[in-house]
Amino acid sequence: MKSYFAPASTGNFSVGFDLLGAAFEAVDGTLLGDELQILGEADSMSLELAGRYVHQLPGDSNDNLVLTSFYAFEQKVGRSLPRLNLRLVKHLPVGSGLGSSACSIVVACYAFNDYFGKPLSERELLELTAVCEGGVSGGVHYDNVAPSLHGGLQLMLPESPLLYRKLPWFSHWQVVLSYPGTVLSTKAARAVLPQQLTLKHSIQFAGTVARFVAALYSEDETEAFAALKDVVAEPARTPLIPELPAIRAALMAQGIGHVGISGAGPTLFALCSTPEQAAFARDYLAAHYEKNADAMTHICQLATTGARAL
Repeated sequence: MKSYFAPASTGNFSVGFDLLGAAFEAVDGTLLGDELQILGEADSMSLELAGRYVHQLPGDSNDNLVLTSFYAFEQKVGRSLPRLNLRLVKHLPVGSGLGSSACSIVVACYAFNDYFGKPLSERELLELTAVCEGGVSGGVHYDNVAPSLHGGLQLMLPESPLLYRKLPWFSHWQVVLSYPGTVLSTKAARAVLPQQLTLKHSIQFAGTVARFVAALYSEDETEAFAALKDVVAEPARTPLIPELPAIRAALMAQGIGHVGISGAGPTLFALCSTPEQAAFARDYLAAHYEKNADAMTHICQLATTGARAL
């Protein structure tokens, strides 16, 4: 048996709609991502499902993204491949804003590429994961698949042959990820977005992204926090997550630098500069969502490694 893992990711990171994404791992060692086990070869494809959030997956495993990814991988390679017995351990909730679909696709494509002797280059593998994920989200975006595949905080470069670039990060930063236990589909969350931006908003969006990236390279933490303003998605999505303003006010009153929507939501993230702030945010958010059995809250750090063999 061979086991593989890919970490959860936060797309947008508030300031960088469709342009920024970060991979995270729980500081207590909890696996925050998806695990795929290749149990062996067989006459036909089979997929077992397990894990905390298995109940959120389609009951018919034939509809699972892991199998969809296998056939897309096979087509990309251009030759027939041996069939596999697989087991997906679903540690991430579906429709959570944690890159759940991207995570399943990334761990699957990475696993198949490794198992079959790496017929795809790193770029081909990334492009394949983005196309597969686009079938779920409704468009090809790299802000979840790139960090899940390669780790770190990634800036997407849509007009560059590089596709993405890893950005600096403040090593003492911790991010509290809190999933309320409710599902919000990416397609539904994208449906409420404005179809066009005014010139004023376009300039503001470009300026905040540039300000944040410049602050990271300048190691200016105060400026980085100040730049974290979502002028594109959050105004439209707040009605879908109505508790956000009150939660943000409560946490930022404790000195926490930023509270935003992870990806399309409903997961929230709190960006903290001290362990004490992270502990407060964790306790506050866990208590806020404790009535839902599916809810989870973790203190996280940037995952510097993406998909990998376990």
